[in-house]
Amino acid sequence: MQATITRNATVQSGHRIELITPELPEGTEVQITVTIPLPVPSPALQSRFDALVAQWQNDTRPLSSTTAMERHPAYQEIIAMGSEAIPLLLRQLQREPDFWFSALHILTGENPIKPEHRGKVSKMAAAWVQWGKERGYLL
Repeated sequence: MQATITRNATVQSGHRIELITPELPEGTEVQITVTIPLPVPSPALQSRFDALVAQWQNDTRPLSSTTAMERHPAYQEIIAMGSEAIPLLLRQLQREPDFWFSALHILTGENPIKPEHRGKVSKMAAAWVQWGKERGYLL
């Protein structure tokens, strides 16, 4: 016999959800499904981000220095967008691996790249994409 209990809740960052069920016998198996909506940027934010990416790519293509790429005003402006830029950067990495790793590190405080993958853009991008999937930023 199965019973389904549905609860809708709005959660704030750093909060938790508790599910209180009727008394269940010890050893009862319970399946819990949590649906987390992916962040959807506003059209204005997406448009601004896309313009900054295009400007950065156009201006930095001839550069070989990642430091110079990261100092570019468009790159810095993307970082200044704050946490809203995280899903945008991750989706950009999915579409086209590029040197967004420093921006993501600055915005998240994390670095999922294995030491042996440093310098290998496709593997570095894959590590960040996986990180984004594990944290609900990407499907």
